[in-house]
Amino acid sequence: MILERVKEYILSNNLIRRDEKILVAFSGGADSLALLLMLHELKASLPMELGACHVNHMLRGEDALADEVFCRETAERLSIPFYSMRKDVKTYAKEKGLSFEAAGREVRYAFFKDIMVNHNYEKCATAHHLDDQVETILLNLMRGSGLNGLTGMSSKREEFIKPILFLKKEELCGYLDKRQMMPREDDSNRDNVYQRNKVRNELIPYIRENFNEDFPETVWRMSELLKDDLDYIQIEMEKVKRLYVKQVENKRIVIEKEAFQAHKALLTRVLLQAISVVKGDVSDIEEVHIRDMMALQKKETGKRVDIKDDVIARNDYGNLIIERKKADSEREERMLHEELKIPGTYLVDGKTIRLRYVERDEMVKDKKLRFFNGDLMEETVIVRNRQEGDRMRPFGMNGYRKLKNILIDKKISREDRDRLLIFQNRNEVFYIGSMIISDDYKVKDNTEKILEIGIFEEEPND
Repeated sequence: MILERVKEYILSNNLIRRDEKILVAFSGGADSLALLLMLHELKASLPMELGACHVNHMLRGEDALADEVFCRETAERLSIPFYSMRKDVKTYAKEKGLSFEAAGREVRYAFFKDIMVNHNYEKCATAHHLDDQVETILLNLMRGSGLNGLTGMSSKREEFIKPILFLKKEELCGYLDKRQMMPREDDSNRDNVYQRNKVRNELIPYIRENFNEDFPETVWRMSELLKDDLDYIQIEMEKVKRLYVKQVENKRIVIEKEAFQAHKALLTRVLLQAISVVKGDVSDIEEVHIRDMMALQKKETGKRVDIKDDVIARNDYGNLIIERKKADSEREERMLHEELKIPGTYLVDGKTIRLRYVERDEMVKDKKLRFFNGDLMEETVIVRNRQEGDRMRPFGMNGYRKLKNILIDKKISREDRDRLLIFQNRNEVFYIGSMIISDDYKVKDNTEKILEIGIFEEEPND
């Protein structure tokens, strides 16, 4: 029985839990009408609270109004809350530079989310079915998609679920016929000016007639097999991420050079996810961008490539850093110059800096703490960004060296050098924050005052 199959699909894919509030996207067509009626019938064995949501795109005049009335009356007969909105999608598409299809989808999903938030629905069910899945996979194939595209739509994406994704259109129509329910028909579905309609009305019937009568079921089986493969790849990719990928500061991703030893299938997904974090999505990201990033990693440090939307990748001693370009104003904001009185605790550039004098037996090993000859210190020290010409004598060395050369030797990238905190006493650099102290300021046997400087990401525990 079709209802039992739907229930089994819902439970096995964890689409609906007991007593959840489910909003149904309801156009009035055969697919969404069948979905709404099925979920309504399943309430007896799978308790849930339903609502129906309809968007009038105002593209079909009186027919669109009649669709809206039909949906409202159907919801009322089922005693289901009904929500509707009218939106001139044609004008919206023109304003946004979108196709009617893309504009309609954007409007619908924004409305669905709004209703879910304002009326406390946990999920939104859409009526995508097996025929839609086959169309999607074929369209992705023609666009040169990878595995993700060839698996088609998922039964669950965030709060959106597809409870009838495994059913054929003819099964949905048969279900409605048995209940003598007449759906609304949208004539635009027969208009082959749209690419998806051409696939639906011409390509798939041709394949079924000339090559494989069970073509939709064959594509479904293929997509399910590929999902298993994709799940395995995802698990392996997460291992690479945990080992070699880290996010620092605001949307700045560091991919360590060891990650580039991973299989290309894993590395490609690591790079795409990194772009998604920084950019916000992977729209307009193509294979050429991934190739450029892989090639960049093999080049010398400091090289970079532009990706999309002000996102760049740069080589940092074999590591790949993905981040947004910095505007001139942002660089100016980083010109740091703070006077810190001893003792005291200060918030500088997002870090807590604590300065205090301590006894010799309080000198403990802690990567957040460094100790200096306080006998040489003024009452106030300066913390700032590095400047051209800065020099110091690193701990354990005889001669003075330029900070630039010290940092290059330590393989600190140019951008990261600009983020370092430089501590100055009088006109002398005595500490590169959390990294190097000056040999001139080391604690000696005859040092009477010992200065402790702590740099913390959070408030220190005193």
